[in-house]
Amino acid sequence: MKQYDRRRGMRTLWLCIAVLALCAAGALALLLWKTPAARDEVIPGPRGDIYATVQMPNKLSRGDTVPLVVLCHGFTGNRDGDGHFGPLAEDLAEEGIASVRLDFAGCGDSTEPYTAYTLDNMAADVNAVIGYMKQEYNTRGATALVGHSMGGRLASLYPQISAQQGYEQVSALVLWSPANGTGLMGLEFLNIGDLAQVEAIASAALSSGQTATKWGVDISAEFVQGMQNSDPNAALREAGLPVLLTYSGNETVLSETTITETVATVQSLPESTVVLDPFVQGDHNYTSSDPAVNEQLDADLRQTTADFLYSVLR
Repeated sequence: MKQYDRRRGMRTLWLCIAVLALCAAGALALLLWKTPAARDEVIPGPRGDIYATVQMPNKLSRGDTVPLVVLCHGFTGNRDGDGHFGPLAEDLAEEGIASVRLDFAGCGDSTEPYTAYTLDNMAADVNAVIGYMKQEYNTRGATALVGHSMGGRLASLYPQISAQQGYEQVSALVLWSPANGTGLMGLEFLNIGDLAQVEAIASAALSSGQTATKWGVDISAEFVQGMQNSDPNAALREAGLPVLLTYSGNETVLSETTITETVATVQSLPESTVVLDPFVQGDHNYTSSDPAVNEQLDADLRQTTADFLYSVLR
């Protein structure tokens, strides 16, 4: 009887050890699969430091083919992206996609004056962070840009600029309410109710080198020239990349002409899609004063974007 009890005790002991081993393995697997915390980094840029936040996927998803998304904020914005960029970066990381979000010149933590905020400088900074991510994080899979408002205009133009400048290439674009009016129409957000005033602001910048705006920042002649000489929808047609386009329903800074022309452009592109219905209650920044609506807008924007990027990058 004692020998039987001893054997039963040994079996119980080994069972406990096995259970503990399985628990330890499970805990280790959870640690390995857990999405790493985002990291704020200072990236060397063509004019100095670029302040950015890097979000990598879990270790088991990393490798030579890990894809990358660059998140580009709008005029006077920052790498928070009106609260959308951080949660979106986490969503992408869970699907094995790395991301980097940056402050453009004069925005967020940038130490440059706002007059350095130009389309050419924005493109150069995007090129720099893509190269940095390849070198430091081995993100050598496909790369996409997500751009909101002026960041969306930059994203639309980037394939054209990269071809001209020999920059890093991208393979897909996501445009949230891009400011894609042709030429100076792209500046309509400076005073959507009076386009004559917009032309006056542009003229003042061109003649004086820079001028003030109602947004509390000075824009430079270089910024106005870049807008004047660019046609983002023509650039989209020329590139022919897969594009996801969204616009909100309560748009107050972009004209119906800009929206209609950009929607038509994206609808003409292969592997591209326009999504409008989930955002009819949102403003230009996909936000609402109603907390429940605000939460749903963010969830829909992130889900729509993540689904598209996963389909084109993996």
